[in-house]
Amino acid sequence: MSQIILGTGMYALKPYYVDKFYVNLYSIEELCYLLVEKAELLDSDIMQRELVQWMDEQCGLNDLAHTLYSLLNQNGSVVAFVGTILEYVNLYPEEVITKTEQVVKGNEGLNTYERKKAKADYMLQNRKYLMALKQYYSLLEQLPETDKSLRSAVLHNMGVTCAEMFMFEQAADLFMQAYGLDRNEESLEMYLASMRMHFEDKEYITFIAGHPEYHDTSLRVERRMNQAYGQFEGTDENRMLFTLQVFKEEGSGTGGSDVQYYQEIEKLTTELKERYREYAS
Repeated sequence: MSQIILGTGMYALKPYYVDKFYVNLYSIEELCYLLVEKAELLDSDIMQRELVQWMDEQCGLNDLAHTLYSLLNQNGSVVAFVGTILEYVNLYPEEVITKTEQVVKGNEGLNTYERKKAKADYMLQNRKYLMALKQYYSLLEQLPETDKSLRSAVLHNMGVTCAEMFMFEQAADLFMQAYGLDRNEESLEMYLASMRMHFEDKEYITFIAGHPEYHDTSLRVERRMNQAYGQFEGTDENRMLFTLQVFKEEGSGTGGSDVQYYQEIEKLTTELKERYREYAS
């Protein structure tokens, strides 16, 4: 039996447009979804009288609107504003509301640069890699040279973004820049991992041999690479590769055909291309 979700208030005839997220809202449930899914990016911008007025006039939520107007008049916090809406509508379980409030509360103590980094990090987490890189580059141009810790964190995450797009040479350069600022061992490990992916095996061994200072770190990288490979063995992608190998061997045998092998190759590459376009959008 399908679960019935009862709505709160009315479906708005006139939507409320949220500039920050480029979205029209037609119900209080859609607003709640936005608050939970975009918690990392919420700040005082969400506390608009126009939004409360929309809840009052378009959604018929007079009691909720009255409470939120009081919060605005008393210069209440973003956490209180968001929490009041989520608790009133009761669309999500208590633990989700609590987690959302914790995320929003954590954001309240961030300065302008940290908020911008949080926005770029959110894009990275959601695999919007080109958008994330654009935000990171813009932030780097604004960040003071003296803020080495934040600059290093931004450069490190730029390296992660490039690595996710298989741009390992660029990723290595960014990780090394990050390491040069605060000597964070994680950045050094990611630098070597990127070099490991960029070089052929023989080239990488020669590279490590020429940098004995990286010896211990390179051993940690190898352990992490082996662990990652072990995890990959159980994935759908690895099973697909095994299946393709079987098709190829059968096609190469006496009386076999390569047709199915190449059909599967085309299917897999098409899927990967579509996934990459989505990430790069």
